[in-house]
Amino acid sequence: MGADRVAVRSSAGSAGKTSTKDLLAQVLAHHGDSVATPGSFNTEIGLPLTVMRAAESTRYLVLEMGARHLGDIAYLASLTAPQIGVVLNVGSAHVGEFGSREAIATAKGELVESLPPADQGGVAVLNADDELVAAMATRTTATVVTYGTSESADIRATGINVTEGRASFTLHTPHGTAPVALRLLGAHQVHNALAVAAAVHALGMDTDRIAQALSAAEPVSAGRLQILERADGVTIINDAFNANPESMRAGLETLTSVAGDRRTVAVLGEMKELGDTAKAAHADVGPLVGELGIDVLVTVGTTDEMTALADAARPASPLRIESADDPDVLLPLLNRLLKSGDVVLVKASKSVGLEKFANILHAEIPA
Repeated sequence: MGADRVAVRSSAGSAGKTSTKDLLAQVLAHHGDSVATPGSFNTEIGLPLTVMRAAESTRYLVLEMGARHLGDIAYLASLTAPQIGVVLNVGSAHVGEFGSREAIATAKGELVESLPPADQGGVAVLNADDELVAAMATRTTATVVTYGTSESADIRATGINVTEGRASFTLHTPHGTAPVALRLLGAHQVHNALAVAAAVHALGMDTDRIAQALSAAEPVSAGRLQILERADGVTIINDAFNANPESMRAGLETLTSVAGDRRTVAVLGEMKELGDTAKAAHADVGPLVGELGIDVLVTVGTTDEMTALADAARPASPLRIESADDPDVLLPLLNRLLKSGDVVLVKASKSVGLEKFANILHAEIPA
């Protein structure tokens, strides 16, 4: 089996690796038979299971790689050496385990270090708009392809416009331009789409075909800015697969963009694995809720972090703030609160349990 291996590494939650992996798999399907990591099977168990799904006809393997410690990515890359490595950003997810963003960058850079040299087809796809990612160019002998919104990027976007949560832009590659209209929610998906465009351009896909495939791609993995429409007119955005400061901002911005003039309700639970930065990171979310003009904030949980979030949001009058000790008491609270036309964001780290709750909220319409 001689499939090209494309590895995606980031830690940006709904704004990161799994969404990009899903998008890349759909675009590559227009270019040849592809097998991709299902969901977030990105560990030393999940990655080999994905590889074993490849058949003789498989042309591309799209492999998501996760890490909690230095050396994890290097080990995963040793199991099935990638030809193309995509690094999206260096966020603050898992900073509690790594200690700093710089340490996270060191771990992520193991991917580009594992790539074959340029004369053997190795390609490192790097975000030109993230300094820590762009700096990884010095850590590889592979061909470096950059993407972003700056004019210096090899693959870039101009004319970005976001309407009802979905972005459109003009895609620029060294071979031309083409319009893209994404079906995925969130302005942050522009960078994910550019990363995909850079990877498939390196594999020989032409600009028009890339743009058409990006525009046709649909959301795949549940719990990542997933739209759920209730029969009573309430719209639920299920983004509770995971959460960190970057994806929390993306989720809240998407909520306001999708809602337009409708009432917005943010149901927020704790962001985990932030270490000593956790309380401050949650406090930073509070003012953002006010700045975006969100109408109702519902906090879930009794931790110091959630208290800090709610306290920081209180000056944002006329914001209404409610709280629920845990997901079990959340449903009756929301059933009293919600009305037809509301748009609700459900966002938290997976262990909080709100991903399952979002589906319950979708299914159980009050009498």
